Amino acid sequence: MGLPKEMRPAPPRKLERLIGLFIPPACREEVLGDLHERYTGLVRYLADALCAVPLVIVSRIRRTTDAQVLLMEAFVLALSLSGAARYKDTTFLTKQWELLRLVIPAATALLGLMLDDAYARPGGRWLLKAVRAPLFGLGMACLSQAVLSVGNPELTLPRWILWCGGGLGLLLASTVRLLFPPLAGRAQGAHGPAFWLQQAAEPMQISANAIRAVKGVATITVLALAVLAVYEICKRV
Repeated sequence: MGLPKEMRPAPPRKLERLIGLFIPPACREEVLGDLHERYTGLVRYLADALCAVPLVIVSRIRRTTDAQVLLMEAFVLALSLSGAARYKDTTFLTKQWELLRLVIPAATALLGLMLDDAYARPGGRWLLKAVRAPLFGLGMACLSQAVLSVGNPELTLPRWILWCGGGLGLLLASTVRLLFPPLAGRAQGAHGPAFWLQQAAEPMQISANAIRAVKGVATITVLALAVLAVYEICKRV
């Protein structure tokens, strides 16, 4: 017979709260509960947490990331950064390592978007999520540049390009998210915890005129960036 519940060993509450900070809210209760039930000692508890938490985060990212929306976000980010770089310096993209300097902030911004979706609480209004995620992505991009500036400053972007290109790209990413809300808060299969499958995000009510206006602005901006990219390619050929 097992020990009564009140006599079972339990992990320190402060440690549980600390580990809970790294677990996406949508599955935090279940994961902490499982770890609590399996607790036999501090070392084993930490080992279980180190194994479980990264897998939970990756699983949550898979469930909340829409590949098509992510590709659209990557497209507008790449065009915005390259357009800003080309506007600032017409020879920027012909120099060594310049393409990598554009890829690094774009990739970290996309990672920020995915992490924000993974850690978003199920439910809520799409407008807040559509604005918050790109801001978090811009913060991640700036953080990557700050880290690189310490050891590899040659891989960092000029601030003007980062702020203007990154800001424009993430503004367009917000527009993409308003038109195509990400999967955060939606059921994505039969293998997730029951808590996830019971959640449903509340869609934001947008008037037809507002939707047409947003679509118009997004279409014009993307077309302008696409024309600029084609023009630059033709010039090189």
